[in-house]
Amino acid sequence: MEPINHPKSLMEVTAEQIRSAIISGELPLGSKLSEQRLADTLGVSRSPVRDALAALQAEGLVNISPKRGSFVFTPDLRDVDELCEHRAVLETAALRMGLARNFDSLVERLEKAVEMMQTALETSDTQGYSTGDLRFHKAIIEGCDNRSIVKAYNHTIGPVKALRTHLFTIMDESGDRSMSEHIAILEACHAKDADLAASRLEEHISHLTEAFRFKLSQEAELKRAAL
Repeated sequence: MEPINHPKSLMEVTAEQIRSAIISGELPLGSKLSEQRLADTLGVSRSPVRDALAALQAEGLVNISPKRGSFVFTPDLRDVDELCEHRAVLETAALRMGLARNFDSLVERLEKAVEMMQTALETSDTQGYSTGDLRFHKAIIEGCDNRSIVKAYNHTIGPVKALRTHLFTIMDESGDRSMSEHIAILEACHAKDADLAASRLEEHISHLTEAFRFKLSQEAELKRAAL
């Protein structure tokens, strides 16, 4: 017997489109999501949109309120801390496994992602930099060759991806430190030093929380100055 190639449902395709728009920043953090507008944009009925939003709520990308409607998530500091801890556990473990199991292919994918980020940084292409950054971390996860880890990561990492895009584009976060950290991780991988690579990766992930905390303090200061 041959496996059945099960096609994706309309709801799954709809969820993929909305997820991608949130992660890319096309649908900004905190923005209101109109079922009818999304349905019109995607060329579907409201039913798959409603089901897709419910699925994305389970992933942490959407907040649904019976009285207020649906919104792209807006994280607080605790959310960001916990998301980054979760990400660090999965990515550092995956990096160690990838270096042991798929060294050549992992390093090649990391090199290509770093090249993409460097080009984007030189041309002030924040969207391109964010895309390269996503590819770098995707290579780490997929390099572990563990389907369970990849599935868990993909199901829960959406909010982190969206937040990272938000910092790089909407909040105009500088990519200089981020770039140097990615290069340092790659250098440790080249040296086959799994402990150093994992340590640098964990430190890099922690800086997302620091950047978000700094931006929140800036916004609070601007609000106080406006009063």
